Amino acid sequence: YGGNAVACAAAIATLDVFEQENVLENVRQRGAQLLDGLRSMGPEASKMVSDVRGLGLMVAIEFDMKVVGRGFASAVAGECFDREMLVLPTGHRETLRIIPALTVGESEITEILAKLEPSIAAAFASRAAAAE
Repeated sequence: YGGNAVACAAAIATLDVFEQENVLENVRQRGAQLLDGLRSMGPEASKMVSDVRGLGLMVAIEFDMKVVGRGFASAVAGECFDREMLVLPTGHRETLRIIPALTVGESEITEILAKLEPSIAAAFASRAAAAE
């Protein structure tokens, strides 16, 4: 990027759309919905979670290594993929990043939460069965 006038015009237009469509307010509301939903998961999933954190729609759920072991975040990501949802495991700790589009709606956050909890349970059950 070198200060190109067309690039600057595109950036200004993008900021105008953000303002006109209240994108940042949506980010605040949907981020709060996602964090609240993750923090209120059922006891089966909650016992595997050591931390839920985030700002806006960049959210992470960290799993307790003592409970789930190494590679669990990747196993959950695989279960989510099987449910047609993409999430990103990190390479450090057992953390899953959930980063939906800034324009995500309330029903889509509800769907994310509805798919994530059974994905966590399925990944745990799969590991438990493999250990037997």
